[in-house]
Amino acid sequence: MRFSRQQPTGMLAHHHQQATAMITALALFAVPVAIAAMIPGPAQTALVARVLSRGGGEALPFVLGMIAGNALWLAAAVFGLSALALAYEPVFVAVKWAGIAYLAMLAWKLWRAPAGEPDATPRRTGGLLGGAALTLGNPKAVVFYGAVLPQVVDLTTLDAASIAAVFAVQIGIDLLVQSAYVLGAVRARSFFRSPRRLRLVNRSAAAMMAGSAALIASRG
Repeated sequence: MRFSRQQPTGMLAHHHQQATAMITALALFAVPVAIAAMIPGPAQTALVARVLSRGGGEALPFVLGMIAGNALWLAAAVFGLSALALAYEPVFVAVKWAGIAYLAMLAWKLWRAPAGEPDATPRRTGGLLGGAALTLGNPKAVVFYGAVLPQVVDLTTLDAASIAAVFAVQIGIDLLVQSAYVLGAVRARSFFRSPRRLRLVNRSAAAMMAGSAALIASRG
């Protein structure tokens, strides 16, 4: 009887240790993910350029597309599909070039656009697919997740709740960081109201879009 009374206490202690270990692992995972998300890259440049030229109305679909692409690469790492994803790298190379073409098209339209306020109706599908193409076009992202995750989490023992926690951390950080980029771009855009300044913003955004496309194309 003494054993039966102590067993629940021992189980609670075991579950407490597991929970503490998982929280520590998630914290260690969050640090490199946050750093990687905060480093400005072509996707962030394209996001800022989009907000500067069209306002914040179209930012959400674009951000959601970026987050969805990163979440897909994380899923490949979590479920051990990194090698499979890299084996089909030519498919993602094609996606990369589709993203480059999308950025180039936006750059051309922005350069030729008249100075004026953007359409208030966001182009949800184009923004979503454009954001996803930029992140899915970089299959090396799966290498990052594949390198970081095993160092902090035992992938062979992850249950559904732990997997959900890993995705929540990654998606939450990604959403916060990209939202900060959007907020900064929206505030910067509020200073440009005259037609001359709006034209300057459009052409600066076009240059940023073109630069992002060139940078993505130059990557191996």
